[in-house]
Amino acid sequence: MRVLNLIWKFSTGGIGKCFLTYATLSSADNNICVTSACIDPQNCNYDRNNLKQINARIISIKNKKDFSWIRKTKALIDEIKPDIIFCHGFNGPIIVQIIKWFYNIKIPMICSYHGLYHAPTPQKRFIAPIFNRTQIWLYKHYANRIILVENFSKKYLLKNGISIEKLFVCHNGIPDITTTINNITLPQEEISIGLASRLDSVKGIEYLLQAIPLVKAKTKNPFKVYILGDGPLEKKLIQISQKLNINDSIVFLGYQNNIPEWLATWDIFVLPSLFEYHSIALLEAMRAGKAIIATTVGGNEESVTNHVEALTIPSKDSIALSEALIKLIENPQLRKKIGENARKRFLIEFTENTMKKNLIKALTL
Repeated sequence: MRVLNLIWKFSTGGIGKCFLTYATLSSADNNICVTSACIDPQNCNYDRNNLKQINARIISIKNKKDFSWIRKTKALIDEIKPDIIFCHGFNGPIIVQIIKWFYNIKIPMICSYHGLYHAPTPQKRFIAPIFNRTQIWLYKHYANRIILVENFSKKYLLKNGISIEKLFVCHNGIPDITTTINNITLPQEEISIGLASRLDSVKGIEYLLQAIPLVKAKTKNPFKVYILGDGPLEKKLIQISQKLNINDSIVFLGYQNNIPEWLATWDIFVLPSLFEYHSIALLEAMRAGKAIIATTVGGNEESVTNHVEALTIPSKDSIALSEALIKLIENPQLRKKIGENARKRFLIEFTENTMKKNLIKALTL
């Protein structure tokens, strides 16, 4: 079976990481041949090294107003003659269906669904319902199958009229890699707390910042919070940190491409998101055997169980977050137990090999 694995504009978030895994499906089944391609606006600034590593075909365009991608993608389809087109994210089904309409192509379309579109800035909030309604309409009328990364989304799509026969849940999975070289050294006398995330409102980072003064007031143990990532909320989060007078406890590190190394140095990993689907960041923390605090949103509770592989708390609750932090800061035995449990569950359920096997079932049904 020949598969065109197609994405519009690569990102280092969950969709991008899944796209990279999908590119290697042939390693799990020799009968599947995957050609990965990225429609790549050249005016966008992002790391393209991952695309090179999987030998992705780059469909280069000047910007999002350059519609030459229609002709160029059609040429690629004619070249590889795929049996299915596997597309991703909010733009995926839109671009595939445009090409199919334009050239009267009958190739089946399979889509991966990673949750609702949440506007990264207030200026873009008006487009969120348009994106989400369009996506549902395309799924309902044109998608042959939708791959979901967790059951939370399945309930949502069923509620919105998507046929259950189209839906297939395949949890995310990541390679079981361990860091052998680590050039990061943190003060041993401090408990290190980490977060790796895009800095936008949906990630709930402001609630983590608001929890820090409460933690400082109730524990004498020294700690520091390391925030990795960039995004539209970066300046605002720094301002909140300054206003709360917690600059001595917070380090903003910007975008980093060595997340496993940072995870290896942290004692606690925090995921304070307001929305998640099947978080890759959470799986990375589980793989690293970290003590985890995560909110009870979306698919998080499909990955971890409260007081087993993590401490789970409601979203938007700085008090609950501060209490969970204090509990882990002051109890090294609990940190060790939760981290070990998280690592064990990752190995059983969320490795890349497990994901690939489940995904192949979905593609070949």
